[in-house]
Amino acid sequence: MFNIGFLGTPQISAYVMEELYKNGFKIKWALTQPDKKAGRGLKLLEPAVKTKAKELGINVFQADKFTRDLSNELLKHEVDVCVVVAYGAYIPTYFVNALKRTPLNIHVSLLPYYRGAAPVARAIMNGDSVTGVSIMQIAKEMDAGDIVAQKKINIDDEDDTLTLTNKLIESGTKLLLDVIPDYIDGRIKCLPQASFGLNPTYAEKISSEERDIDWTSPVKSIHDRVRALYPWPVAQAKIGDIDIKIIKTRYERSAGVGQPNGEIFEISKKEGVIKVAGADGFVLVEKVQPFGKREMNIQEFLNGYKIEKGMRFKNV
Repeated sequence: MFNIGFLGTPQISAYVMEELYKNGFKIKWALTQPDKKAGRGLKLLEPAVKTKAKELGINVFQADKFTRDLSNELLKHEVDVCVVVAYGAYIPTYFVNALKRTPLNIHVSLLPYYRGAAPVARAIMNGDSVTGVSIMQIAKEMDAGDIVAQKKINIDDEDDTLTLTNKLIESGTKLLLDVIPDYIDGRIKCLPQASFGLNPTYAEKISSEERDIDWTSPVKSIHDRVRALYPWPVAQAKIGDIDIKIIKTRYERSAGVGQPNGEIFEISKKEGVIKVAGADGFVLVEKVQPFGKREMNIQEFLNGYKIEKGMRFKNV
């Protein structure tokens, strides 16, 4: 079976690496970011790829920056191809050029659309109904490499960034497993993104300043923002003197709402929703998280907090 060098850091990377391992690929080494302090106690935590690599008996290297010494050490272990999934640092040309083949990367969009840091969140926030996954060769310019394979994926109305990312990574991993043998054997013609005749679009990193909801917006736009911002940084609002994160919503379009934007039109403990007026209908809030508390459904929220019809959601 083929020998693989793997570069990645978070949980999604660990998932891809484990699937390669389970499907018979020999992972010669894994490169990941250094352990970092996190949590209230600032404990030193190792990245998911390191944890999984140790479990699978894979040789682990850690570095937040590529160096010549690191490159030389990795190149001692001959591999057929390298796979990169969210490693988190620039991979220099001198390392790529020393390899047998250009490394492959899973990118969670249909390139050349949504190059950049937040392709999943931006697709949801923009109200897209379809996205996809691309297997591409890495390139000096971010997400501009030649395309090896692509697959379209529908965005369901209940998908958030977490669920859609998992769906895309799972689909992308299956696609990667299918194409690696043909890629190594030279049976795949890689297509430059320019050959698609499409102008690239860019998915800027999500910022914490985007959390506030504009209740004058169309209700679908509000719903899309809530989905896009979960699990981070999470949409937020203020109701009375309570600051909450809004975790899950639905929406209903309705002509002639007649309520001020952001005002509670109806509360249904039985149905588990707070119905809030928007520009062209209602946002049905189903799950929230008061600041400093855990996530809770609306029934739980109403049991602990005094919320009444006519109260108005505002920015935090």
